[in-house]
Amino acid sequence: MATADELRHTAQVDEAFRLETEGNGIIAEHRRHGMPRELFYVWFAAVLTFTGVVTGQLFTGVFGLNVWESLLIVLLCSISFAALGLYVATGPRAGTVTLTISRAAFGVHGGKIPAFFSWFTAVGWESVTMVLTVWAMLSLAQYVGLPSTGVGPTLVALVITLFLTYLVPILGHATLVVMQRVLAIVLAACTVLVLFAVLPDVKWNFNPPASALAAHGVFPTFLLALSVGLASTFYGWANFAADYSRYLPKDTKTSRMVWATFLGGGLANFIMMGLGVVLGTIINAKAFSENPVMAIAKAIPEWAAIPFLIVVVLGDVCANYLNAYSSGMSFLSMGIRLKRHFAVALDGAICTAIGIYALFFSNNFVDFFENFLDLMITVMGPWAAIYIVHHFVVRGRYAADDLVDTSPSSVYWYNGGFNWRAILAFVVGAVATFLSVNSALWQSPLTNGWFGGADVSAYAAPIVTGIVYLLISPRRERANHRKVEAKAS
Repeated sequence: MATADELRHTAQVDEAFRLETEGNGIIAEHRRHGMPRELFYVWFAAVLTFTGVVTGQLFTGVFGLNVWESLLIVLLCSISFAALGLYVATGPRAGTVTLTISRAAFGVHGGKIPAFFSWFTAVGWESVTMVLTVWAMLSLAQYVGLPSTGVGPTLVALVITLFLTYLVPILGHATLVVMQRVLAIVLAACTVLVLFAVLPDVKWNFNPPASALAAHGVFPTFLLALSVGLASTFYGWANFAADYSRYLPKDTKTSRMVWATFLGGGLANFIMMGLGVVLGTIINAKAFSENPVMAIAKAIPEWAAIPFLIVVVLGDVCANYLNAYSSGMSFLSMGIRLKRHFAVALDGAICTAIGIYALFFSNNFVDFFENFLDLMITVMGPWAAIYIVHHFVVRGRYAADDLVDTSPSSVYWYNGGFNWRAILAFVVGAVATFLSVNSALWQSPLTNGWFGGADVSAYAAPIVTGIVYLLISPRRERANHRKVEAKAS
């Protein structure tokens, strides 16, 4: 006879090419499945995207660093995927998605605050990636002799992009995992061809004059570029991390999840961001800013242009599988009652509107992209610090059912559903991060006065937030943890 828990979770479906019926609820133990190695393909395909090329090109083409300084930044950003693996490892422990797990630190109602910001940034990533996909399709159309300019072809490319982007996330987790594995192989093959085409023309001695540096000196510029790089790698994925591991068995080893994430995401990032760095030595920065996809397609040998455009289209579609799926999960984590697939469809409608603006009304996409990253880190950076510090304070133990129980009986009720200590640390961290930003949209007076023009937001977020949170919250968290352990026993 089935247990009460089994009866309560009988509606859960997670099979490839069938509609996933689970939203942000708790995955029952008897429905857990999969192996950590599947995470390698999930992150490899998601990170092997043109977004990394755009970011890497900023280091040499915009910030004025040389090739080797830029490649060191690429290496550090790639290593950050090992830290992302720690966030991935929280999924099996709690059995639900990242922003629902976040309620353990912020409270069952307080968790809606970072969930909103997570949803907002996920929608931003979807929109940015959608624009890059449309540009790649138009460039591909030009190479094969099809109409590629004007409103009509752009709208056709947008419709095709929407279909490719949202079909898989609407079907759900298992379909996404299968498609990422298949597309990872195709992407790797095409990327190898592009690398062989580009490397002979790279100017390895590329070294812009000091006047080209974006900040006051090499080291401040290095910090600025690394901050932007981390915003597009670790910080860009942290709020999605557990969404793709929550179906794994609860006793899955953390080390295996960390290695799979590090190898998949880190390798893909080094390839694509590194490609952007070397392309910055041979491509006109103005042309790249106006249409980065076409600028590269025209700069590489003609035989490599089509494989390159395939990488852009498929890579960005793979990235948007995760963006669209997780934005829907963040939407549900705000407490909005909606079927998971409807949440994904709603996100698609919003992203379409943003994409239309970027395609038809924005004349400088790279500035838009850079500004978006800076805005994102001011809220997701402090959240990321609180999330992982809390995880270690409670030793990875969660009262899973209480994460989705929004009544006062939940151990995560705190004070009216809010953990005000965590929220205070979040606000202080967000203010500190905002005051350390140096971007085209906002330049803090502190960046010039204290940091030589460097953007240090990627470092202010975890340091300031982590210190404040550790000073005011752990005693309360440990007391709450004892309730969790008592309930579990």
